[in-house]
Amino acid sequence: MTDPDISFHATVRARRLRFHTEPRTRVEFFGTAEHESSSDRTNLPERVRPGTTYRDVRVDYRLAAALADPDR
Repeated sequence: MTDPDISFHATVRARRLRFHTEPRTRVEFFGTAEHESSSDRTNLPERVRPGTTYRDVRVDYRLAAALADPDR
């Protein structure tokens, strides 16, 4: 996507992070807008293990969407 109409960026940091169960995550888009989402993780694997303590965690998340053209 070259020039999104809407853009959202967030950063989450934690000194220590532990999951009691494996989290279920999902991003949903409704309508016909073109969209992209991605995240970069530091010290946190793509699939976390319950009971494992992760340290100095950082997650950078990006979401971008282009609004649908009402004339189409």
